[in-house]
Amino acid sequence: MKRIFISIMAITLFANCNNSNNNTVDKSDRFELVPEADKDIREEYEKQKDLKQINCSFSNPDTSVIGIKIRNVESTIKILGEKTKLQGDSSHIFISRDNNQKLSLTVHPGDLHNQISIFKISYFKNSNHNYKKINSKEFETEKGIKLGINKKEIIEKLGNCYVAKDSVQTSITLNYRLESPADSKTKLLKSNNMPIYYATYMLKNDKLERIEFGFEYP
Repeated sequence: MKRIFISIMAITLFANCNNSNNNTVDKSDRFELVPEADKDIREEYEKQKDLKQINCSFSNPDTSVIGIKIRNVESTIKILGEKTKLQGDSSHIFISRDNNQKLSLTVHPGDLHNQISIFKISYFKNSNHNYKKINSKEFETEKGIKLGINKKEIIEKLGNCYVAKDSVQTSITLNYRLESPADSKTKLLKSNNMPIYYATYMLKNDKLERIEFGFEYP
């Protein structure tokens, strides 16, 4: 009788183990792969970290376009006129006198009227919009950067402390960044009480097609 009882217990344990293994296999069949963190963001973070490790500091940032200075209300009024009232939490678009280029000026929420924190320059391709014109043939920054120049010219003006990102085979974007407590020679972050300055220059076929720079919203 004892032997029969032991045999039954052994068979029961074996059956339970076998079912457990089958359940594990079934569950694994239903497992879903967790998506990896965004590759582009991770790679850019790693590149920025590498720049910090070799003490590569961006120290020559652009701070104005056609005389409009970053976060300087007086300069905005001087270039755009006394009646100018660019409100916060908005981007305001202007075009060049030949309708070929577009300038976007962004005022952060809570800032004064006409206090520009972000500049964007690109080619203007939609003539249906009736944007206000600025009496400039092209929108050039204080460092002499303008649409149409090549990668070598940009690096000569701004330096080598950038992260390059390829979007497609013929395109490349140069990303410059300045964060507190690091600061430029001009003490740009400290004087404007802002934590991060960034600048991106997008090229296609080695010709600059888009410029964007300024302070991130804190």
